This record gives sequence, structure tokens and C-alpha cells, in this order.
Amino acid sequence: MDHLRFKVSAELKNILGKDLITSPNIAILELVKNSYDAHATKVDITFEADRLVIADNGKGMSLSDLINKWLFVAYSAKSDGTEDKSYRSKFKRHYAGAKGIGRMSCDRLARYVTITTRSAEENNTEVLYVDWDKFDHNSKSEFDSVDIPHETIDSIPDFPESSEYGTILEFKTLHSDWS
Repeated sequence: MDHLRFKVSAELKNILGKDLITSPNIAILELVKNSYDAHATKVDITFEADRLVIADNGKGMSLSDLINKWLFVAYSAKSDGTEDKSYRSKFKRHYAGAKGIGRMSCDRLARYVTITTRSAEENNTEVLYVDWDKFDHNSKSEFDSVDIPHETIDSIPDFPESSEYGTILEFKTLHSDWS
């Protein structure tokens, strides 16, 4: 017997992003929930004419987290019980999200998002550069064929409360006017 597999169109980005997340306010809420789930005690949201920034002092992400969690669409380590096993008991928080699609709300907010993150367990800062329009060129292209530029840097970004770790989402070419 042969075995076949599903293929996933790059159009999935729109279905899980712009189509499911119905407003920019909900998109921001989804991303703040991610900060909460990352144990952030402070989330700064900065609205500018051409830019939106959501920065937290949560636990941040390692390169492995980016590859195996953030870039793994619809996967949630929160729902399968592998996220923060030892850390969770200290904070006594319930997770705000567990479907693995909150990150897709970035597409509702802007064309470009730069994710700058530093984990408490690592000595490097990881930076991803996502251009959501790259998924829209051809609906027959496969979701996992779109390259996402990445770099590792040594500097520590300005996380809230002068934390040495956390995550900063910087949005450019906004889809909404934040007056």
C-alpha cells in the first residue's frame, strides 16, 4: 500500500492569520497573551505612525524555540505539556493560549515583522525577519518553501524593565492606522 501526504498551500497564512484574526485589536491581544504565557511581568506597546512595537520581559526564545515552536505553525508546546514543566509551578499561571496560531496574528497587523528575542538560557539574541507578502505570490507554493531570514547577534536589546531577556516584535508597513 502506498502512503500519501497532505501538502499545505502558502495560503494557510491567510486562513490562520488575516481570515481568522478578525481585527488588529484581537491580533494585539493574541500577542500580549503570548507575552503573558512567557511569564512577562511587563509588556510595552508602542504605537507610531508607521510602526508598532510589542516588547516584553518574558523568558524569550532560543534558536531552538524559534525553529521548533514559533516557526512550527499550529504546534503548541503549551497544549502538549512540554512547555515550562519546572517553571510553571513557580508562577501558578494558567496559559492564555494553547492553539499555536497566535503568532499568525502578526500578519493581521503589518507586512513586515521583526522578532528579536533572547532566552535566559542562551548568550545570543535571535532575530527573524518575516515578510508576510512572500507567502502571497503563488497560492500553489507550499507554506514551508518560503524562506524566513534569520541572524544571531551578540547585543542585548532594550527589553522592558532593563531585562536581559525577552521578546520584541516590531511591525512595519502597518495594515491599520493607529491614530
